[in-house]
Amino acid sequence: MESSLVEQIPSSNQANRWGQLRDLAKLTALKQAPDGAFHLGHWWRGPVLYSLVQQYKPRNVLEFGTGRGYGAACMAQALFDAGLEGTIWTIDILPPEYPQEWPFDEGKGPELKQLALRDVWARHLPPVLTQKIRCLTGDSKSIMKQWHRSGLPKIDFCFIDGGHDYWTVKHDFIASLRVANAGCSFLFDDYTERRGYGVKRLIDREVAPKLPREAVEVIDTLSRDKTVYGEDVEHGMLLLHGEYIPPGLFYSRSAARRFQRQYWLHTQTRRLVSRVRALASVLRYL
Repeated sequence: MESSLVEQIPSSNQANRWGQLRDLAKLTALKQAPDGAFHLGHWWRGPVLYSLVQQYKPRNVLEFGTGRGYGAACMAQALFDAGLEGTIWTIDILPPEYPQEWPFDEGKGPELKQLALRDVWARHLPPVLTQKIRCLTGDSKSIMKQWHRSGLPKIDFCFIDGGHDYWTVKHDFIASLRVANAGCSFLFDDYTERRGYGVKRLIDREVAPKLPREAVEVIDTLSRDKTVYGEDVEHGMLLLHGEYIPPGLFYSRSAARRFQRQYWLHTQTRRLVSRVRALASVLRYL
């Protein structure tokens, strides 16, 4: 099932809010192209997240891929505006205090600096929002393996926007299913044909065939990118409506364990290849 962005977001009574989220995107979602130009990228994912959080009213949200915090901040804003008690649990490999390359625009024009998420949030986000966000640092495999042992709660809404390859997306989906309450809905970013991205493969081949048509919604975010390969691709979002998802439908425990072993082997192989390439690069200059 496919929906347009206009159908998904009630713009008539939220115009002021979308303007505020766009300003937030300029601080936390601005991108710089290889030619040096700055652009907002897929900033409409913020209003989508905001609308879905207010619709589902989750007590606990799990986000894979904090990045610079645009998605987490939009979801926290939705909780606050609706007067909802809730927490955004967001996972990223980089700690909040780690400086990273950060394009942003405070109103004086776009610029590029080395900034840490914690510092930007402290300067631009009110405490009523940051208090609703809990940053979990590490790779998703390690964090999700310890989720229950760490005393973390079951989740009511999940936003999957971490590693985009098929293996990592599938891992994050299976891991989130293990900690989800009944009726939990799942939103995937980058449902696209772009090379190296695995969301579409996972959904089209393994997930959608097991669900009724009304359970799967493709959200058009009006985003198109020219990739490094010259491909002009759309970047949509994919929503699985939780009310249509029976418990245990997708993967049995044995299938999940088997995939975990395969994923571990895949990640180890990928790390080995990266190290070999790095060593080869060094040796070329000796």
